[in-house]
Amino acid sequence: MILQRLRFPGAIAALILSATCVPALAQKATESQDQPDRIRGEVVRTDAASIFVKTGDGKLVQLRLNDELSVFNLTKASYVDAYFGTYVGAVSVRLGDNIYSPIIRDSLSWLHRGFELRIVDQELRGIALGHQKWDLTPDSVMTHGWVDDQEGRVISIKYGPTEEEETDVEIPRDVPVTRMSLGDRKLIRPGARIFAGARKGSSGDYQAVFILVGSDGVVPPL
Repeated sequence: MILQRLRFPGAIAALILSATCVPALAQKATESQDQPDRIRGEVVRTDAASIFVKTGDGKLVQLRLNDELSVFNLTKASYVDAYFGTYVGAVSVRLGDNIYSPIIRDSLSWLHRGFELRIVDQELRGIALGHQKWDLTPDSVMTHGWVDDQEGRVISIKYGPTEEEETDVEIPRDVPVTRMSLGDRKLIRPGARIFAGARKGSSGDYQAVFILVGSDGVVPPL
């Protein structure tokens, strides 16, 4: 059986990484110190330097913006866009200790059920490379890497040179598939659904590090 170890290479895009990919050896030390908070919700108001987001639990959160903010856009895509070599991201949950991937290799690998699949534009290839725990559900994980193999609607997402550094994810037909590309601040307007990474300052204010914005009816499922 392949034990899928957590590993997070360091050569990845700077701003989004602190919330989506933490080097394995330093993960425990930084979990409570340097990781941005993850904020999901709808933009209800904007001004020259801030946006106000209503989260799923009804809270209103102010996010301050500066010139270093990175904005990414999520639009609709299709499973057929995920072919060999494509850079992708997926949130998933392992189905169980006795449920293995149908992808044939030297040894068995656990099968994960995907909650979403993101096709990442070529210019962002390498962003958030790795595999880590995620907060969508208590046992969910986030994996970014390249499609290394496919069997039906199961894809192998590889993020390192060894067999242990890959996650096999089944993408059901009802799971949203999106495309992630560089975005523009003009997308951040009232009514937009966003996923943001933000750091809280000593005064209690949040400073946005990155913002993913859904377009064309896409709701960021991260």
